[in-house]
Amino acid sequence: MTPMKIRPIVLALSIALASGLSLAALQARPGPPPAQDQAPKPAVVPFEMLPSNHMVVRATINGKGPYRLIFDLGSPVILLGSKAAEATGAIPKDAPKAFLFSTRGEGKIATLKVGDLTAKDLPVIVMDHPALKALGGLLGRPLDGIIGYTFFARYRTTIDYQTRQMTFTPVPFEVRDLMKDLPDRLLGPKVAQTRILAPQGLWGLTLGTPEGGVSSRGVPIQAVLPDSPAAAAGLKPGDLLTTLDGRWTTS
Repeated sequence: MTPMKIRPIVLALSIALASGLSLAALQARPGPPPAQDQAPKPAVVPFEMLPSNHMVVRATINGKGPYRLIFDLGSPVILLGSKAAEATGAIPKDAPKAFLFSTRGEGKIATLKVGDLTAKDLPVIVMDHPALKALGGLLGRPLDGIIGYTFFARYRTTIDYQTRQMTFTPVPFEVRDLMKDLPDRLLGPKVAQTRILAPQGLWGLTLGTPEGGVSSRGVPIQAVLPDSPAAAAGLKPGDLLTTLDGRWTTS
């Protein structure tokens, strides 16, 4: 009777052991390698070198074109002529024109395709730049705009002048919309605001206007209040204040 009782137990243990080994084998079996971030693939864009040494690329804008655009590393923005902007829907056809260069304001390009590269959501300034019109007329072929910083700042750019090709590799860089800063740039450099270190009354003195401006030796002291910090420092009317906190007072 004893062997009859042992056999089911042995059978159960054998099944459990086999199941455990199978499970362990399944757990130990190497799975597919974890997905890794693939390096962005570079895109190749052919260009034409003009006699003026400008690089021109053929671009499709919002599915229309091709358009001839100058690739300009010195341009802070993307610029598009009125005709191309209207045809591609970058601006409405009824967008008003300004007197200067027929400026139409700011537009938006949904897709811009050059060679193997497609860029999306690009801000653009729409205007008929006289230099483009003159250069296009001189060469006998129209130029429709300029590709500038807001495009190429998205990529690491390599220019091969021998093969007339540019290579663009995407980079993780947030591109500033320089057009938002353009009005301030056109107004010229900002004047630094006056920095008040302490109220004049706290010092207890009255200052005059230096003769000769920044060429003078210092700022004249016209009056000193009794028992003031200026009086305690030994300042007297007629003295010249040449420096303050290590800075020239006339600069």
